[in-house]
Amino acid sequence: MAFTLATVALFTARHVLLTKHVLPLVPILGIGFVMRVVPLVTSWFGKLFTTTAEQGQALDRLCVVVAVPVYNEHPMLLDRCLWSLVNQSRQPDVIHVVEDGPSADYTILRDYWPRQRPGRVRVQWTRLQENGGKKFAQSIVFVNHPEADIFVTVDSDTTLEHRAVEEGLKPFADPSIMSVAGVEENFNKDVNWLTRSVAIRNTYNQLTVWGAQSIFGDVLVNRGTFALYRAWVIREIVPAYVGETFLGRPIKLGDDAALTLFSRAYGRTVQQLSAFSLPMHPEELSHHFRQWLRWARGSAIRNCWRLRYLDVKSYGFWWTLLVWYTSFMSAAVPIVLLATWPQSERTLELILVAAISWSYLVSVRTLSVRRSDDSVWFRIGSLFLYPTGILWTTLVLRPVRLYGTATFLKQRWTTRQTGPESMKVPAHAPAPEPPPMLPEPDGVLS
Repeated sequence: MAFTLATVALFTARHVLLTKHVLPLVPILGIGFVMRVVPLVTSWFGKLFTTTAEQGQALDRLCVVVAVPVYNEHPMLLDRCLWSLVNQSRQPDVIHVVEDGPSADYTILRDYWPRQRPGRVRVQWTRLQENGGKKFAQSIVFVNHPEADIFVTVDSDTTLEHRAVEEGLKPFADPSIMSVAGVEENFNKDVNWLTRSVAIRNTYNQLTVWGAQSIFGDVLVNRGTFALYRAWVIREIVPAYVGETFLGRPIKLGDDAALTLFSRAYGRTVQQLSAFSLPMHPEELSHHFRQWLRWARGSAIRNCWRLRYLDVKSYGFWWTLLVWYTSFMSAAVPIVLLATWPQSERTLELILVAAISWSYLVSVRTLSVRRSDDSVWFRIGSLFLYPTGILWTTLVLRPVRLYGTATFLKQRWTTRQTGPESMKVPAHAPAPEPPPMLPEPDGVLS
């Protein structure tokens, strides 16, 4: 594999980067290539966090409180989320649902779940009179549970794999670790091309980009679908988290990245590759674009804070700097190609061939995640979709991201504002018990 990747790199350098009329692209394409190789190679050295019997007993004594903010979520998805939480192999002590103002009708769930006491877990429910945003809803949980040792954030459309909490707690045996990112494995990835291509791209990025960051203790974004934090850190930063401003404007987006950055200020932030969540991802283009726009606006501000507060010697600082550099400088690529057309026609062909070949080669890495309900043919078919997902991100989503970055002060939620997003979920169907989606954690990754 390493020899093949090196061959692709040398072929591209010989026929593209050394071509006279595209020499201006060398600082862009060269750094872009390095940013793909370094995480790919570095992440191979990552290992699952494990514990001794004594450490496991200590972790089991921790008080774990789960924050589930909900606004305009489909009741069936919320029900499935809560079912997966109370049926964890290591149950949390409290599941606190916060209805962030009037939205969908959760009367049945609100009457049912708080009356249940399965095992050690207690379900608590809070209804807010007005929509204050995800940050404010989470803060209700953060400030009302002084007994918590670990806070867990879970999105209301997310189902956790049976051992997610148990596995997610293991890194906390190391006192230097302040937060743990779980791994997303999209629940609805088989719906259409969009969900399928997003799923395999997410898997690859989590295994490589996040995997490399984790090795350095520098995970930059804990996915909101499932993340764990030391409670004392979160309690200290609640005022700054809720009251955050930028250029005098209140900041509502980028909540997950903010919690991660605060945690990084106190210690290491890592990813546990055996702690899986199964969220619902957009199935329609309109929702997909609005989600990316929201992410872009949030990340624009987070990148500013990272460059200001992260240690200049840290992996996260330099990764953030290079991401910004490549994001903006990549706009010069089509300009140079057009300015040197038709001489650059051959160059464009070679760039596309090299990019697609590289995508097919590295996508094999995603086969290390084995989901029990995926057939062999489904997984192979997903590999063939990976290059199309990369092209989609480059040609379609990059302009969306640049627009979001340019309009970052529009800090408003762009999804679920008029009701639950369109999902292929029966409107009045009972919530079934989710089947086990993944094998035991020691068999998930190879």
